[in-house]
Amino acid sequence: MGVPRTDPPITHRTAAEPIQPGVVDLPLPDGREDWTFYETFAELPAPADQPKGAYVVVDAINFSTTVAWLFDRGVSTVVPLADRASAERFGAEDPDALVGGDYAFDGGEESLVRNSPTDCAERGFEWAGRTVGLNSINGANAVRAVRSDQPVVVASPVNARAVADWLGARGEPVHFVAAGTRGEHAVEDTFGVYRVVHHLLNEASPAADAMHLRLLDHVYANAAHLEGPPDLHPDQHVVRAFDSLSTVPVRAPNETELRAA
Repeated sequence: MGVPRTDPPITHRTAAEPIQPGVVDLPLPDGREDWTFYETFAELPAPADQPKGAYVVVDAINFSTTVAWLFDRGVSTVVPLADRASAERFGAEDPDALVGGDYAFDGGEESLVRNSPTDCAERGFEWAGRTVGLNSINGANAVRAVRSDQPVVVASPVNARAVADWLGARGEPVHFVAAGTRGEHAVEDTFGVYRVVHHLLNEASPAADAMHLRLLDHVYANAAHLEGPPDLHPDQHVVRAFDSLSTVPVRAPNETELRAA
């Protein structure tokens, strides 16, 4: 015989309401400052109205992952560029730099860097000590949208643990920015934010990693702008290499370029 229950039964009336999309406050335990989560960089207020703190930009496919890979290969700086015109100006002003981005897929020019970790890995460029000017419709412009006097760190599932360690050592408010895709939510970017939050709040766990990989495959299967399993794009495979890189790309206050912390 069961024990009589006096608490009210769970119903749709007692469940939490769905989170409204846009800007989400994430309460941080232990009495520290709140975190804020912007589901696309278009949700960011004007720079003058943005709060102080460290900004974490995630454009998992591909800007964040490409940038993390480039620093792992030894580049000295990455300059986020808004569009093709700014990339071409940058290349003319610094002929020793490597330049490219999203637009480099269109023309097939072998001298241009493509915004793809897989493509970068397969090219014959000498990366060590080089400056790279990288255009990205979403990730580069998300970095550029953050107020200039606050630090920005670029995160991906491939370097989430390293970024979390960097953030944890600073003890300041954290503002997560999922870059999105052309102004729309990109679930893989929200997933990348989640991986950083996971590391900030939890110890490493192989079981959790396995569950997160499965969750990422569900993301891939249901995102219209991505390839579904088992035929993933090579760059989507790269994102599955959780915490494989220790690089922490940072734009320091009042700087325009990213450097390894």
